[in-house]
Amino acid sequence: MADHNHHHHSTDSKQDERILNEQLDAAGKSLTQALHVSFTILKGIIIVLLIVFACSGIFQVQPDEQALRLHFGEIHGPAEDPVLKPGIKFAWPEPIDEVIRIPVTRELSIPIDSFWYYETPQEKLNPTKQLVTGPLDPLEDGYCLTRNDSLGGLTGTDYNIVHSQWTVTYKIGSPRLFFENVYIRDRQPGEDLLEAAADTLKPLLDSLASNAIVRTMVKYSIDDAIKSEAKIALDVKTILQDKLDQIQCGIQVGDVRAGRITWPRQVGEAFQASSKARQERDQARIDASSYKDKLLTDTGGADAEMILEQLKQPGLSQEQQELLVAKLSGQVQSSISEARLYRTKVVEDAKGNAEYLKKILPEYKKNPELVLQDIYQKAIEQVMDGADEKIFIQTRKGLPDELRFMINRNPNIKKEKPKSDTN
Repeated sequence: MADHNHHHHSTDSKQDERILNEQLDAAGKSLTQALHVSFTILKGIIIVLLIVFACSGIFQVQPDEQALRLHFGEIHGPAEDPVLKPGIKFAWPEPIDEVIRIPVTRELSIPIDSFWYYETPQEKLNPTKQLVTGPLDPLEDGYCLTRNDSLGGLTGTDYNIVHSQWTVTYKIGSPRLFFENVYIRDRQPGEDLLEAAADTLKPLLDSLASNAIVRTMVKYSIDDAIKSEAKIALDVKTILQDKLDQIQCGIQVGDVRAGRITWPRQVGEAFQASSKARQERDQARIDASSYKDKLLTDTGGADAEMILEQLKQPGLSQEQQELLVAKLSGQVQSSISEARLYRTKVVEDAKGNAEYLKKILPEYKKNPELVLQDIYQKAIEQVMDGADEKIFIQTRKGLPDELRFMINRNPNIKKEKPKSDTN
């Protein structure tokens, strides 16, 4: 009976152990399956995260900007041109890579007021009502010098003072040079690179532009400066750009404009009077030159001035002079024709007189007084032939000369008005 119970108990134990083993095997399988599924899910999550991490490095460079990719802080890309142009680009996410976006089409302007006179806030609001209360103060009033033309009889050259205001427009021309050589403070939220760099660029451009303005203005007269000649601003831009290129800051000057250029207020009236006198002088020169050209053209034709210069050359023969004169046209040819006719007439008259004198020479040798009296008589007749009124004064030897007038003269005799010379 006891053996039976023992056998029965042993059988139950084995059965329980078998059941426990079966349960453990099922749990292990379930755990294995769960771990396998978990590892599969984790692997998928890791792959997705890697894909997301890789795709987060894709970015777009906008049309109005260019970019630089920094790989662990150094510019990455081709050595000749590492700048990224507009389009879709790839970079590893931070901290591996960093993308620096640089606006290259946007322009900024800075005013240059260091050459303008001091203005109170009221004067700035109403510039037309400015009162000059004292002389120019070099400590407060800005100015620059302009060239003054040398005066006749004086040695050296004087300089004039002008006040001027300028505006310089610039943008980033070389992103690489700009990033490498210009200090850029940390940007504030919503602030782009160009705005952050303005704290460095404004004093730099102000200093270089002021130097360029001083160097340029001293080459021009005050009249050119007051007229704001376009070449002045162009020269300032050229000098400023050369300076910026020398320091390799990557800045490109867009435009330089002279807003206001004026003479010192303290000498306003005197300068206006002097300016008016210069304008009248220049106008008189222009009028004189125009009159000279017109006179030469009317007198000798379009080539008169050139022909006159050729006639002034030494060593010209008579034939060469006549050939040059023959090229003249206009009134000079009429004058030459008249002169030639007059010369011919004088020569013919002289020849006629010579023939006449030769003809009467035998009679003159026989009776000089009779011949002279005859010549005198004919001359008197020739002179008196065209006179309307004739008055003779006869001298008598030993008696005083008498002059008698006829009071009741013939009223039908009319006086002829002298013919005016229209030539």
